[in-house]
Amino acid sequence: MKSSNQNSNPSRAGELFHINIFGKITPVSQNNVPVNVIQRDVIESLKDVQPTLEKKKIYVASAFNERPLKAIWPIIEHEAFAATMDKFRVYVDAINAKRKKENQAIAKHNEECKTITLNEAQQTLKTVFLKKYKTYSATNYNKEVEVFMEEKGIVLPKKKLHIIKYPTELVFQNILHEYAQQLKQHTKVVQDLGIMDERPLKMLEINSVKIAQLERNGIKSIPVTNETIKNHRKHLIDAGVFFDYTFCGHKRGVKVHLNPEILVVLDLKTEKLTTLENQLVTTRTAKSFGNTKEVTVTQVDNTKIKENVNNNSLEKGTASPDPSFAFYSNTTSQLNDFQTRAAAKTVKVSENLEKLIEDKLTFCNNLAQGVYNNWIPIDIRCLHLEAKQGTISREEFKELHIQEQLKSLAKLYKNSNSKPYFGSWLKAYDLLLQYQFLNPNGHLYHKDLMVDKQQEYRWRINHANKWFTKTGVRPLFPHQYLDPTRTTPKEVGFAYTKKAFLKHKKDIQDRMNTENVIILNAKKRKERINYAKKFDLVIRRFMNNRLSLNDTFDYIKNNLPEQYQTKFTEKLLNYSIKTIKTI
Repeated sequence: MKSSNQNSNPSRAGELFHINIFGKITPVSQNNVPVNVIQRDVIESLKDVQPTLEKKKIYVASAFNERPLKAIWPIIEHEAFAATMDKFRVYVDAINAKRKKENQAIAKHNEECKTITLNEAQQTLKTVFLKKYKTYSATNYNKEVEVFMEEKGIVLPKKKLHIIKYPTELVFQNILHEYAQQLKQHTKVVQDLGIMDERPLKMLEINSVKIAQLERNGIKSIPVTNETIKNHRKHLIDAGVFFDYTFCGHKRGVKVHLNPEILVVLDLKTEKLTTLENQLVTTRTAKSFGNTKEVTVTQVDNTKIKENVNNNSLEKGTASPDPSFAFYSNTTSQLNDFQTRAAAKTVKVSENLEKLIEDKLTFCNNLAQGVYNNWIPIDIRCLHLEAKQGTISREEFKELHIQEQLKSLAKLYKNSNSKPYFGSWLKAYDLLLQYQFLNPNGHLYHKDLMVDKQQEYRWRINHANKWFTKTGVRPLFPHQYLDPTRTTPKEVGFAYTKKAFLKHKKDIQDRMNTENVIILNAKKRKERINYAKKFDLVIRRFMNNRLSLNDTFDYIKNNLPEQYQTKFTEKLLNYSIKTIKTI
């Protein structure tokens, strides 16, 4: 029979951690997650094992003797911030003093290297070595040089060690400020959960873009780029200020621990400053994996691989070049042919359009005779092509557009009893030449802008044709209808159709905005459903002891909206011991 305690009120989440409801948690780990840490003696014994395929290494500061600070409710307030900066300056001063002495020895060593002449085989080994290790930091590069000189007997120059300067201190100060905000937010969640255990500090998340954009009183704290932040971060890692480097993606940056010799925090639970001096010294523990000295990789004996390096002749059966060889050898000629065909097409379009430009008197006479009453407009794509690559001058292009506009206007008089006479079309032609396609300064439009205006005029003429057909009103003669001063409805002029065109554009924009709102609402709805699924999944992983509290909180903060952080706290506080045992 279950005891009465199980039917009591739900316990606080902090008490659940005390009774190991979530399983036994390894006390010391990189981010409070069990980490496979191999003991120092085991690693020493594995140094002689040479794997067949070796991945490129990412060298960071050694973490064997570095442990993150522990605290219950840590924050970095003014006193802790100032103490951390003081320790940082002392630490950097000691590092710089040591490196200056080493740089003197390195300079002497490099001078000696200049006097040594390498033979062809040694020069080849040197080239291979530089290609493999040139991206390493100076500290780790010099270590590899020493190993190479000991194994191969070839003397190579070393890299000069970096001396940390004041700009790096400013960058560290901004990074520390960002860490203070992260700790404050994380500690609030831990306080709300009622957790009283001493735990390793949350890892520092360094996003170079965010650090470069930090502001103080509306002004950037340090006017540098994110690439500069990355360079200073590398120097701090190489100096041992940061350790346990973890890359989290290009958008989120990296995670690191601060060196406990530098970091100082205030524990709100004990109300005392926490430093390395008042921490218990413990060694890292890890699960035993049996005989770790057993080598399971496949050993390949390269001496048994035979190659015919002397026979370089092409014998019968030698593969001929693939088709790509023939293709790339003719790439230049193919590109020239394509450009020639494109230019020829443009010239042909220009020639065809130029043929459509008629003499003014002949053109107006054809309009009076009704030749263009059923005119089909020129394809707008041809006009765009001419505007971009054509050979027609702007004056000729303007005349082409004016004739095109009058041809489209001719359909207004198709079914009219009174046909416009020759003089009316001629006056209309001269009127358009006087004010059409000109800017306020009297200069001609560019050709692409003429095409845009032509599209507007086509819509307005079609709109006017529908209106005249619907109302039965007889249109004025062309020179009167195209008068730009007829801007009121009772004057029945072409200029008034501008108002209808603007309303048409506004209707299109409103329709697009409505469609965008519908799409945006659908996107938000799908995101809410997706966020809820992600939240339930990460909660189940946390309850099944597959994620630590720090990792769960980081995932919710970086991948879910802000309200899920509060929801996470409330969900844990509402769980009782009975509910969790049944999961």
